[in-house]
Amino acid sequence: MRGRGLLMALDLGRDVGSRIVDDARDAGLLLNSPRPASLRFMPALTTSVGEIDEMLGTLEALLAKTLRS
Repeated sequence: MRGRGLLMALDLGRDVGSRIVDDARDAGLLLNSPRPASLRFMPALTTSVGEIDEMLGTLEALLAKTLRS
């Protein structure tokens, strides 16, 4: 992970960023992949801890599914 404030990036180690972005959108989560092997998170400054916890749960499931294959 790298970032400043709420702007964060995650290096995936594999070129699966666009696939995770598509799956995340289907799950109601908006992310982007500025590079093939990274994800970028840009939550609003008013994001609650509960919303971040929900996002992390969704993201964890997506990463497990995608990186397992």
